Amino acid sequence: MSAAPTSAADPPAPPSLWRSPRFLTFSGGVFTNNLGDGVYAVALPLLSYDLTRSLQVMILLAAATPVSLLVSGPLFGYVADRYGSRVLIVPGLAVQFCAALTLNLLLGAHQAGTGSLVVCQFVVQLGGAMYRSGWFASLPRLFPDQPGQARGILAAQFEATTVLGPLLAGALIGPLGYQTLLWLNLITFAAPAFVWFAGIRAPRAGDGGSASVGMLRSLAEGWRVLYGSRPVFIAMLLLIPCELLASTGTLNLALFYLRSQLHFSNATVAIVVTVVNVATTGCALLVSRRRRLRLRTVVTVALIAMAIGLLVLPVPLALLVIPALVLLFSAYGSVTTAAEVVLYDTLPKEVIGRVYGFWRLVCGGASALGPLVISAANAAFGVRGAFVVLGVISLVPVCWLLTNRRRDWDLAPAGREVPMSA
Repeated sequence: MSAAPTSAADPPAPPSLWRSPRFLTFSGGVFTNNLGDGVYAVALPLLSYDLTRSLQVMILLAAATPVSLLVSGPLFGYVADRYGSRVLIVPGLAVQFCAALTLNLLLGAHQAGTGSLVVCQFVVQLGGAMYRSGWFASLPRLFPDQPGQARGILAAQFEATTVLGPLLAGALIGPLGYQTLLWLNLITFAAPAFVWFAGIRAPRAGDGGSASVGMLRSLAEGWRVLYGSRPVFIAMLLLIPCELLASTGTLNLALFYLRSQLHFSNATVAIVVTVVNVATTGCALLVSRRRRLRLRTVVTVALIAMAIGLLVLPVPLALLVIPALVLLFSAYGSVTTAAEVVLYDTLPKEVIGRVYGFWRLVCGGASALGPLVISAANAAFGVRGAFVVLGVISLVPVCWLLTNRRRDWDLAPAGREVPMSA
């Protein structure tokens, strides 16, 4: 693919976002909130295991995240483009806070059954989807010179919180207990609210109003733009098996496997998750720093690594299981970070909300299917058999990539936008 035409003298590169106090404050609020989510993501499944000893309950809790994305993705994307990111951010945080507070109070009163755990978890994730839709749609207006870099840095920071969150959970779960960790997560909701009330948000001018037609026509316009960008569209399709194979259901299956069959303690499980997420963060940072991304190479290597990890996991040896988990989730982190950088660097900012909504719908659907596949495979073949089933599924897209020679979607140069009429 030929390089995009440039002038005789290229314009100077914009200053690094790491030197922007505005970006540092913004990313600090998001980082703090994500850190609480990282603690919550380990504490809640382990709490449910100790309360119920049931993999099915853990799978139900894992399904809450992708199902919330599935039911809300396009709707929140349209709302962001039509009415502005402002109508999603603070209300989303409020929904999260109320649902998490309800769960904590029920746990404190010893009234939290399976139904209340699942419902509260779903509402927490729904509020999170609302809040994140608003923040992500506002990035091109908050940081108009480097929206792709901003998204890449935030994605890498998110991976960092998946390291620190389990590390904190492992260190504090013994002396403080599950419920105290859930209360600490509740406090972290204040950080992005502080960023908002400090005035670091998209300006009113240009925030919303780009989706001036009805919702269905507006969503159709976003779909046309997404479909017209071959690199972004193919990347989204190839994310489908990645989301299926490394969903929250897979993580909870691994937690159950470590606790019930390898007999790891809660603290040891948290340390394993930390090790896995360190590798995932490193891969995400490496990908986010690349100026040009060979999508075919990234996705092919990631899917092969995921297949190897899944097929090794059934071997009940800690020396093999831990590296297999590292391989699986670090490959997943690499491909998802690469795909989102391409999305933000390729598409016009006027449709980011709707396009990202479709993106979340498709990926959320695949991620929601993951717990169902895991539950069925576990019922038929057991925990180890479920890993084998996922490993076999991963070979299908690998075969497609190895036999399909088309490369017109392979190179995704930074900063190139497709026209609105695509």
